[in-house]
Amino acid sequence: MSRHLIPNAPHEHPDVATIVGWDPDRRTYFCDFELHGQPVKTVAGVDPEEVPSADWLASLLAAAGIHIPPMLVARLRLESLALSTVDMPHLDWRSGEPLPVREG
Repeated sequence: MSRHLIPNAPHEHPDVATIVGWDPDRRTYFCDFELHGQPVKTVAGVDPEEVPSADWLASLLAAAGIHIPPMLVARLRLESLALSTVDMPHLDWRSGEPLPVREG
């Protein structure tokens, strides 16, 4: 599972940390709010496959006034590919899409 802190703007809540990442077990991107001294509150990506793309997560959060930098969106895309295919050694990614490798 990847986890990245998004710094809040100075005018936003200074005691809240916004965490985004990819959960390969649930196959979803997620966003957590961490308040000092309180349990983590997941606000996106609670259910399996709820947020299937990094761009969708960025759009959801942008609607709430939270900006994910473009480089982080790109990194999240790569992490989902890397973390999701660890147990799939027989895939060929050269075309940009996963294709089964034919043996023989």
